[in-house]
Amino acid sequence: QPSKLMLDNLIQAPLGDDVFVEDPTVNKLEDHAAKLLGKEKALLVPSGTMGNLVAILVHAPRGSEVILGDCSHTFIYEAGGISAFGGIHSHQLKNESDGTINTESIESAIRQNNVHFPRTALICLENTQNMCFGSPISTTYTNGVSQIAKKNNLKLHIDGARIFNAAVALNVDIRELTKNADSITFCLSKGLSAPIGSVLCGTKEFIHEARRIRKAL
Repeated sequence: QPSKLMLDNLIQAPLGDDVFVEDPTVNKLEDHAAKLLGKEKALLVPSGTMGNLVAILVHAPRGSEVILGDCSHTFIYEAGGISAFGGIHSHQLKNESDGTINTESIESAIRQNNVHFPRTALICLENTQNMCFGSPISTTYTNGVSQIAKKNNLKLHIDGARIFNAAVALNVDIRELTKNADSITFCLSKGLSAPIGSVLCGTKEFIHEARRIRKAL
């Protein structure tokens, strides 16, 4: 729960119209988040679920496919939003007990260029992997998956709801866990005890499109 100090700061925070990018508090938060994760820009969203949905809608065109874990939050707990709102097909692969997905399985799941198949557009990872004992996912593994994505002209999104926990557990700088991701979400309502909110980070071009999709949602 928010502390008294946090609630007092909420009451005193200067406000503006975020639709016109005129909320000084939100702008400061987004700038800080982007720098913290080593990305160009960031966007505040009401929840991690919306953050993941927005990211996937930017990266994956309607009718394309996203590779993700069968224990991932996006597959289990996000109400099928990528299919309902994006017309995006999910290709679920087995999460190992340590939260990873076998990299050979990822490579095998990437579709050939064939009219019978949806085009693979995106790989999604989760860090920490909530349904696999909260396992932190290492930089070595993430970088390996990033290489697969780049080799196949795919994007990599990380659902980093608890990625700061992963950085602490692995004793690494947060940027080491995020530098090879095309986009990443993290939750304000987890370790920070904020009442709501997540932040989506990526390139300027990515966030420009993400802001448009957030508006639509």
